[in-house]
Amino acid sequence: MQIRYQHYTPEIGDGARFGAHALVAGRTTAGPDLRLEAYATVRADGEAITLGADTWLGTRATVHIAHDVYATTMGDGVTVGRYGLVHACTLGDGVVVADAATVMDGATLGAHALVMPGSVVPPRKTLAGGMIYAGSPAVPVRAIERDELARYHAALRRGEPLEPYTLAELPPLRFPPAVSGAARPSLATTSFVAATAALAGRVELDADASIYFACVVDAGDSRIALGRRTNVQDNSFLVTDGLRGELVLGNDVTVGHNVRMGSGRVADRCLIGMGAIVGDHLVMEEGACIAAGAHVAPGTHVPAGWIYAGRPARPFRELKGVERDGFADIVRVYAEYSAVYAGR
Repeated sequence: MQIRYQHYTPEIGDGARFGAHALVAGRTTAGPDLRLEAYATVRADGEAITLGADTWLGTRATVHIAHDVYATTMGDGVTVGRYGLVHACTLGDGVVVADAATVMDGATLGAHALVMPGSVVPPRKTLAGGMIYAGSPAVPVRAIERDELARYHAALRRGEPLEPYTLAELPPLRFPPAVSGAARPSLATTSFVAATAALAGRVELDADASIYFACVVDAGDSRIALGRRTNVQDNSFLVTDGLRGELVLGNDVTVGHNVRMGSGRVADRCLIGMGAIVGDHLVMEEGACIAAGAHVAPGTHVPAGWIYAGRPARPFRELKGVERDGFADIVRVYAEYSAVYAGR
């Protein structure tokens, strides 16, 4: 799919190939030979995205921006693996972002570098080219030769692991919604569900709630409820069932891109950062935060106003006022996005 956003239409070079349910939106400019595998999503609404020649995005990879703050620029010959996330950053020529790796806002990654599977490049970091980076936060491991990097480009583009390195944990990338019972989604008239999202079971959206491109929200024989103005961003998986319990998200909650979570209760004005993996029976009190890339154990209780971060996630610090304001801005921006995409 190629879709407009406001008056912006994607400009795609010759030789592009799109897998099933792949999407390019808004002010995206791509060079020749763009390849998007199934459910890969490039969404340039609040800023521009520029993709060089021979860009390859694996199944359920996500490329996005930071609204009115950071564009995304990728050089020629970049490979982003399955469930990889490139967000509001700059990647040089020939970079490899491996399976389930994340590069965050304002980061710059030099040419011919490799971000290892599941690793996270934090915001505003500048990392030199020609190196391997691993961990959360990603740190340099060693230099990498061009012929070795070329093998990793080829392996990812064939959907193979980067042997001998540790495999990334991935969601079921071609997840087919499968529901026990006859329950069906219930949507408020002002809610928004993107065309490539999949909802199954008793999924309830309150006014101005939104589920973005390539998300999977499957309640099984249980229930998933989104409160007013709550947004679930591209390629996130919210999946539960009767044994695991309900997932209830309050009002003004943000679930970032490429999040995986199950059952729990999330109070108003919380944020779950991009790339987080969250176990069942989560409890988040009002205004709490799970940091990007965190791995949250089942049964975790995040107190009001606190950030939990790390792998495994632990108390990090209390939120600052400016961060709370930033959460509110995200909610406002996503309400605006939804209105435009829904044609309201």
